[in-house]
Amino acid sequence: MNARQLVVIASPGLSAGFALAGVPVYEAANGDDAARQIARVVDEVNAGVVMIDEPLYRELPEEVRRDLQRAGLPVVIPVPGPDWTTESSAHDYI
Repeated sequence: MNARQLVVIASPGLSAGFALAGVPVYEAANGDDAARQIARVVDEVNAGVVMIDEPLYRELPEEVRRDLQRAGLPVVIPVPGPDWTTESSAHDYI
């Protein structure tokens, strides 16, 4: 029996952190890229769990999200990441 893998699909800005942790990472710039990467890990990698950057998940075509919800494997987990669109002051961190 082959063990299933954890893989990550993330935007280029987030992928390095996961790669440093030793997790296989597939980069995607948008929802269409993410859909292609999901198809790739389903076809080529024994992926059991796919963590995906939440903004990429929201950009996936509706048909792809529906198919993923119906499928037993891989389990797809949208993961929130940093919000690069807003700026926080130092006071917000304290």
